[in-house]
Amino acid sequence: MKIGFNYGPVTDGIIGQNKVLYDIWGDTVNLASRMMSTGVVGRIQLPDACVPFLIDHFKLPKRGKVRVKGKGEIVTHFSVERKTPEQIKINIENRAAKKINSTDA
Repeated sequence: MKIGFNYGPVTDGIIGQNKVLYDIWGDTVNLASRMMSTGVVGRIQLPDACVPFLIDHFKLPKRGKVRVKGKGEIVTHFSVERKTPEQIKINIENRAAKKINSTDA
């Protein structure tokens, strides 16, 4: 199984009259689909833009540039495992310390 992940705005709606279906559309969905189709079996692939939102909680090694239909080459990462609660706490504390130090300058 391959999994592609992305985040962002989507359009959603219910379609059909006899067989009603719920669906979502948009660039966010298309890129997630491309992450899946260019991915690797047994891995979750995501675009570089997702990393800042997930890095505190997951190990995200860089895969490198991948040619994506309609987008060209984009940098992608794999989500390989969830970090431990201790690692998450340290990451969040370090980020808070960096934020405080950057406002001192």
